[in-house]
Amino acid sequence: PIKAGCGGFGIRNFLTLFLSIELSKALQDQLAAQEKDDVAGAAAAAHRVSLLTQQLEESNPILTAISDAMAEEGEVLQAMALEADAAKKKLMQIKAEELTEKKKTLTSTLQALSERFSALTSLPPPLIPEV
Repeated sequence: PIKAGCGGFGIRNFLTLFLSIELSKALQDQLAAQEKDDVAGAAAAAHRVSLLTQQLEESNPILTAISDAMAEEGEVLQAMALEADAAKKKLMQIKAEELTEKKKTLTSTLQALSERFSALTSLPPPLIPEV
C-alpha cells in the first residue's frame, strides 16, 4: 500500500494549513494597517488576502483529485497484491500506472498554480487613489 507523506498529515492538509496561516497573517496585517489609517498598507494586505483566498479556492479541487487518486492507487495495489489471476493482476498494474501518471499530472498542475500565485503575490498591489 501507499504510505502517506508528511507523517500522515498529507499534502492536501499541509498546503491548506500553510495557505491558511498566510491568509490569517495577511488579514491581521490588513486590520493593523486600517487601525493606523495606512491606506496603502491596508490595500497591499487586502490584495494578499484576495490572492491567497483565490489560491486556496483553486488549489482545493486539485488537491482533492490528488488525494482521490492516491487512495484509489492504494486500493488497486492492495487488491493486486492479493490477486492470484495473472491477467487480472496485469490489468490492475495498468490501472495503478494510470493513477501514478494522473498524480504526476495533477502535481504539475498544482505546481504551476503555486508558481503563478507566487509571481502574483510578489507584484505590488493595484494602485489605490488617494482620498
